[in-house]
Amino acid sequence: MNPGTWKLGDDPLDDRPTFLAHALAMSLRYGPGPWPEDAHRLPDDPPRPTGDEPFISSVVMDGIQTHHFGVKPDDDAVIEITDLLGRLVTDDPAHDDLLRLHDRLGTVSALGIADGLVDQIRRRRLPRDRIGAVGRHLAEYGTRRDAVKIGLVLLGACGDERNRELLLLLGTLEELTLYAVVALRRTQPDRQRATYELARRVRDWGRVHAVERLKGCDDPQIKDWLLRDGFRNGIMNEYLAHLAATTGDLYSALLEPDIDDALLDGAADILAALALGGPAEDMSDYADAVPAMHRLADLLVGGRATLGRLDAALRIQAFLREPGDASPWPPDMIAQLRHRYEELVVQPRWHDLVLECLADPNHADFGHAMWTADELNLPVVPQIIARLKTDPLDESAWHHAIRLATAEEVEQLSDLAERLLPLADLANGPGDHLGIGKDYGPDRALESVVGGLEDFPGIGLALIDVALRNRVTRIRRAALTALTTWPASAVPDEARNRVRRAASVEPHEETRTEMIDFLRRHP
Repeated sequence: MNPGTWKLGDDPLDDRPTFLAHALAMSLRYGPGPWPEDAHRLPDDPPRPTGDEPFISSVVMDGIQTHHFGVKPDDDAVIEITDLLGRLVTDDPAHDDLLRLHDRLGTVSALGIADGLVDQIRRRRLPRDRIGAVGRHLAEYGTRRDAVKIGLVLLGACGDERNRELLLLLGTLEELTLYAVVALRRTQPDRQRATYELARRVRDWGRVHAVERLKGCDDPQIKDWLLRDGFRNGIMNEYLAHLAATTGDLYSALLEPDIDDALLDGAADILAALALGGPAEDMSDYADAVPAMHRLADLLVGGRATLGRLDAALRIQAFLREPGDASPWPPDMIAQLRHRYEELVVQPRWHDLVLECLADPNHADFGHAMWTADELNLPVVPQIIARLKTDPLDESAWHHAIRLATAEEVEQLSDLAERLLPLADLANGPGDHLGIGKDYGPDRALESVVGGLEDFPGIGLALIDVALRNRVTRIRRAALTALTTWPASAVPDEARNRVRRAASVEPHEETRTEMIDFLRRHP
C-alpha cells in the first residue's frame, strides 16, 4: 500500500460518548478552565459507592502512584498492545483492529504501560506518522479513559505541534492532564509556555502534574505566576511550595522595593506550606529559608492584616518552635526568628481581626477565624455557641468550642448539644461504618463533642450514652475513651451498665475487647 494513502477512517469506536465531546461541551459551558467539579465527571465513570465505603478516583490513584508508591510496569500488557499496534500500522488500517486496540486499552492502567509502550514502539521502529495518527484517533474518538490516555501518550511520542489545541482541551480534564502535559512538552517548540497554559487551566492533581514540569523554568512571567498562584492547588500546597520558592526565586522577589498584595500573600502561603512539610521538599530543603522568613516578617509587620497572613505566620511560628532534629540551622538563629514571629502574632490588630470575623456567626471566614482563635488561645466560646445555634451540625465549631472551653463552658456546650443534636436519630447502631460522606454530618458533630470530654469527668454522660450506640465505630470508641480516661469515681453505675450492654452487641472485635477490658477495671 502506498504510504501516503494510509489513513484511519472517521467511524466511531462505539456508541458511547467520547471524551473529546465531553471536553468540548465543558469548554463551551465553562470556558478554558479551571472547570468546576461536575465537569470532571467523565463519560465512563463507574457508579459511586452508595454507602460510606472509601472512594478513590482514578485521577487520585494516578497522583498517589506517581508521587508516593511508584508505578508497577505491566510488561505483558505492553507486549500484547504493541503487537496490536504493529498489526494496525503495518498493514491496511482495519477498523476491527482499531476496535480491538481501543477495547484492550480500556482494560489496562495507562500508567503501567505508557513508558514501556513508547520504548517498544521505538525498538520495533514502527512508523511514527501512523502511530501518531492512531494516537490522535484514540484521543478524538476514545470512550474509555485509559484508551484516551494512551492516545495522548502516542501523540507525545510520535505527534507534532499541530496537536497543541487538542492536547490543551483534553488536558483541561484533570484525569488527562498528566498525559497531555507530557505530550505538550515532547511536541511543542515553546514547551514552557505550553505547560504554563495548561497549568492555568487545572486546579487539583492536574495543577500538581503540570507545575512540576515547570521546575527550573526561566520565563519571568511564569516565575511571577508561580509565586502568586501557580503553587496553589486543591490537593496540598506543600507539593509545589518548594518548586515555586526556588524556580520562582522567592527571596529575590521579596527584596524588590514594591511588593504587591498577591506576591505577599503567595510568599506567606509558600513559606507556611514549607513550614508544614509533608509529601515534598520542605523548609529544611530551601536554601533561602531563614532570610526569606525574616523578610516576610518585615513585610507582615507593615502590611494589611488578613486571616490568610495570620494563618501563615502562626504556621511558621509553630515550625520555629519545633524545627526538627534535622534542622540545618543553629539554635540561636532559630530562636531569633521564633522571637520575631511570637512578637508578630500577638499584635492587637490580628486579635481584633479574628474577633471581628467571629462576631458574625454567618461570616464567610468564620471557620478560618476559629482555627486562628484556637492557635491564639482567644476566649471565643460564646461566639462559637452563637454559630452553633445557627448551624448545629458544624462539626468544626463543636471541635473548636470544646478545645477552647473552660469546665463551666463544657457543661454549657454539653447541654447545648443535647438540645441541638438529633440524639434519638444518632443512637442508630451499632454498626461498623466509617462515617464518611455528607449523610454522616450529625454523627461527626456528636463525635466532635464526645471526643473533647476526656478532660472533663462526669460531663456529657447523656452524649456518651448515645455515642456508645452510634453506627460509626470510632464514635463508640471515642465514648469509651472518655470513660476510660475519667477517674473511676466519675463513672456512674449506669455508664458501666451502658458499656456492658454495648459490649454484648459490639460488631467490631477490637472495640468489643476494649469494652470488656474497661468493665474488668470498673466492675
